[in-house]
Amino acid sequence: MIKVSFIKESLLFTIGNALPITASVILLPFYANYLDTVNYITLSFYIGISLLFQILFSFSFEQYYGVIYTEIKQDTNKVKVLNGSVFIYLILHGLLIMLLSIFFAKPLLSIIFQEDIPVVFYPYGLLSIVTGFFNALFKVSISHFIYAQKPNVFFFSNGINFLATITFSLTGLLLIPNSLSGPIYGRFLSGLVIVFFNYIIIQQNVRWAIEWAYIKELLSKTWSLFVYAIVMWLTSNADRYFLKNYVNVHELASYDLIMKCFIGIEFIQNGLSMAIISKIFNIWKNENKITFSSQANKYFNGFIISNITAILIFVFLLPFFIQLIIEDHTYYASFKYTALIGSVYILRVLSYPYYFSFLYSKKTLRMFALNAMIVVLQILLSYIYISQYGLIAAIFIHILTKILIVVFYQYYHLNNFQNHQIIQWFGIPVFITILSILLFYYFKENYLFTNLSLFTISFILIFLVYKNELKLLYQTLLSKIFK
Repeated sequence: MIKVSFIKESLLFTIGNALPITASVILLPFYANYLDTVNYITLSFYIGISLLFQILFSFSFEQYYGVIYTEIKQDTNKVKVLNGSVFIYLILHGLLIMLLSIFFAKPLLSIIFQEDIPVVFYPYGLLSIVTGFFNALFKVSISHFIYAQKPNVFFFSNGINFLATITFSLTGLLLIPNSLSGPIYGRFLSGLVIVFFNYIIIQQNVRWAIEWAYIKELLSKTWSLFVYAIVMWLTSNADRYFLKNYVNVHELASYDLIMKCFIGIEFIQNGLSMAIISKIFNIWKNENKITFSSQANKYFNGFIISNITAILIFVFLLPFFIQLIIEDHTYYASFKYTALIGSVYILRVLSYPYYFSFLYSKKTLRMFALNAMIVVLQILLSYIYISQYGLIAAIFIHILTKILIVVFYQYYHLNNFQNHQIIQWFGIPVFITILSILLFYYFKENYLFTNLSLFTISFILIFLVYKNELKLLYQTLLSKIFK
């Protein structure tokens, strides 16, 4: 049985990891209410560019950092040198990328974007790139707190990020309404603040020297993770780049708002994965192999059921939340798609056990190759079908690719995945996806009935499948509270 202390740590890691994106979600209604749809969708593309450059700057070091840390964590001096090596390299690496962007970003943006969506390099594009650099340094630095099992410090760091983003962005937006200056300068200043504060917090765990052996291992293992992250960025953002040519700005803004809200679910998923990844790695290290024993499965079962529950609640409440805080009815047009989009994120949950396995076994190249195949397929399908069917094509392409990547992962990891629980892991997500598709086609315009039916039926199913685990968890919590 999972300990209550682990649940507490999981909550701190999950909430802490979700705080930065929670800030972005909180700001969405202000963006929608204080910016017209053209400025809103333009800002969305700038934020996407910032996230892309964050990936370029970090080179996915934060994803592999834990593997090296797990191997050397008993030696404090080695950990300090590892941290110093990572930061020195990333600063030099980041300065080079910013220099190159000055020469190449401007002509590239002018090719991609036309006057109807005015995305330009200076000043907002440049500020977005620098913001990506600050966020990359922050993201890598807090990886240390995850694997050092310091949930309180992790939560505090992300709390600073949350407060800075909200404060600066809202101040700018309210002072200069219907202008991109407020939100973009706000994100830039918050990035500067979090780097400064996180340096103060982590400096005692850093020795400013570079050990090239660490850098060589990181580069040799993270280049495929880096390309994988680029692939994931394309998976999440490519549809908007196609849709901007085939749907009007108002429809695109409505769809983008819904998808931006669901990014909060993505970060909850990542936060929950951070809460269990060190536990899973330690289990595999102790067992000296990657296997899904009962000990590992209890973490994955908890991870999957927590994710599915959060997504179902989110899908049901999202339309009410948007209507409550956003006045413009233009943004309500995509409510009918919420259940379908939710199924995309439920299917996404199934990728995490495979991702952990690829990462721990250091077979990141294979993971990259599989995902590269999927993103090529996604882009090809988007090019063919979005021009004909618009938004619904983009959503069904997302569903299809999420299913295919799990099928590919399962095929290439068949030997390691002999002990996982088929019904709990695959049955429930697939059933919910099929149900959401059927409800969409039979009750397309009645999103309230669709979401309520999906919510009710799915929870009944979850209770029936996980009733023993839920009963044991309930009894354990009662014993801890009333002991």
